[in-house]
Amino acid sequence: MYTLVYMKVKEWFRRFVAGMAIGTGAAIPGVSGAAIAVIFRVYEDIINAVNNFRKKFGWAIAVLIPILLGVILAVGICIVLFHLAFKYLMFVLMCLFAGFLIGSFPGITDEVKGEKITKKAIVLIAIGFIFVIILGALSVIVGKNGFSVTNLFEDPIPWWLYLVLIPVGTIAAVALTVPGLSGSLILLIIGFYRPLVDNAEAWAKAILQGDFSHALPLLGVIGCFGIGCLIGVVVVSKIMNILLTKWRKETFFTIIGFISGSVFVLFFNLEIFNYYCAWAGQEIANVEQILPMWAEMLIGFAVLALCAFASYRLVVMQRKKAELEKQTEEAK
Repeated sequence: MYTLVYMKVKEWFRRFVAGMAIGTGAAIPGVSGAAIAVIFRVYEDIINAVNNFRKKFGWAIAVLIPILLGVILAVGICIVLFHLAFKYLMFVLMCLFAGFLIGSFPGITDEVKGEKITKKAIVLIAIGFIFVIILGALSVIVGKNGFSVTNLFEDPIPWWLYLVLIPVGTIAAVALTVPGLSGSLILLIIGFYRPLVDNAEAWAKAILQGDFSHALPLLGVIGCFGIGCLIGVVVVSKIMNILLTKWRKETFFTIIGFISGSVFVLFFNLEIFNYYCAWAGQEIANVEQILPMWAEMLIGFAVLALCAFASYRLVVMQRKKAELEKQTEEAK
């Protein structure tokens, strides 16, 4: 009995930690929350839970609740921390997540281990890679052409903006549900990322200080965006379930391309491009670097290497655990 309870608690916390990692990754432009779900080996559990929510209600709740709690907690923390990091140490932040993706990459390729690398596989990887690179380039092109929705979030918020946030949330959830696509990068491209993050952080801070005038706008924005995300997750989860069932290896080859491209996009999107411009001496709003370029690059690359090593060790541990479970199963 004690062992059973211990295993359930351990599994709950494993999913909770995975949820925090997913939420953290989802908040960073260029990092895919779904890709992190693959790395932590909870992606297919999430897809199956969403698709069997009514048939296996108890099991689906047990899978989804700790993951959702982890995501919510991580996103809440990230809104505050990333608001500061984007302003002062963006390059270090990008290096941290690049290191995480690079070190964890062997764990993703394990999903197609033993599969022959055919021309078809190479084409699928290339398609995924190029698609994500195009997203990064578009974020720079669109942003530099002056398209912005920031002014729409100024008080009072127009009523129709709440309705717009529903399809915006759906679009973000599509990327959130497909490993290798970054939902936050999609938001960055269409101009909603910084307004959502900056205003949510500012409104939450005002509420904590006793000013509740922004409570309804905050709830309205989060609620409508959340409804859109829920719609997107349900619809795309069903599509991904079909793809993983019928074309599993082809799907994972494409995901490998998505994730490979994400490493490059971390260093080539609108936010980091503006940061480079600030390094070059331009005055950029919301950027106040506290370190000279050479110092931040030195720290950034050191963080990248350390994070890559740490995340790779995690993959090795997961491989050993999977092998041990396989041997135990065969022994039965």
